[in-house]
Amino acid sequence: YTAVGLADPLPATDLPAETDAVHFIDVGQADATLLQSGGEYCLVDAGDTDSEQALMNYLEQRGVTRLKLLVMSHPHADHIGSMAAVLQNLEVEQVLLPDFEKAPYPTTRLFETVMQAVEDSGAAVYTAKEGQSYPVGGGSLTVLAAGVETDNYNDLSQLLLFESGELSVLLSGDGEKPVEQAALEAGVVPQADVFKAAHHGSDTSNTLEFLRAIRPQYVVISCGLGNSYGHPHAGPLERFEQVGAQVLRTDQDGSVVIAATEGGLQSYTANAEQVKEAA
Repeated sequence: YTAVGLADPLPATDLPAETDAVHFIDVGQADATLLQSGGEYCLVDAGDTDSEQALMNYLEQRGVTRLKLLVMSHPHADHIGSMAAVLQNLEVEQVLLPDFEKAPYPTTRLFETVMQAVEDSGAAVYTAKEGQSYPVGGGSLTVLAAGVETDNYNDLSQLLLFESGELSVLLSGDGEKPVEQAALEAGVVPQADVFKAAHHGSDTSNTLEFLRAIRPQYVVISCGLGNSYGHPHAGPLERFEQVGAQVLRTDQDGSVVIAATEGGLQSYTANAEQVKEAA
């Protein structure tokens, strides 16, 4: 199985305003994914505290003032670092939280700050449960799985499917092998066009069986340049190639957007502009 006819990335400035799209925002060695449909937005995770300016600038440049839904995949700092800022600066309608009953309750000061901001925002708050679906514009975000019983917060990560028009995106946060295995056993892993590499492209995740079930055209890795974890690891990179996916990375490409266009899916990257200018 090989991906056919995937066009080279275009500059991010060429992205049409009204489209079904997923934005993998470059927030260094952290995670922030913006889902877009029919003029509405959902943000899954919000980078770390160091990337607050980058995240807020990105949202502002795209005219995002309101979120239909804000999702916390799991309570690690590189996913919730700028969540309080998002809640304070944008109008947030709903917040989706992990099922904290599956793990010891988080006690970090950052987590407490975020939870206070959630409360202060007046947003409707939900706990992730399998089978929930949240409308976003003309599309929907569905919770396919809601983490496993664990002492490892990564494994609280939900398995989320965003579908809008011709675009389907699968997100699994930092879910590791137990999350992938549980989803496979439950038979809930869908085919999806776009997969955000789990756990920044770590070998703790991204098993071949899981990837073969998804059969993504695109895999996007959210990781920081020269990060100390060595993400993405060699094993997952080989497996992404094995399933025929085109790989894009925020450490090399900057922010990555994949959008549905008349000619099919098209990728747009921040760094394609520099390539264009240099040509």
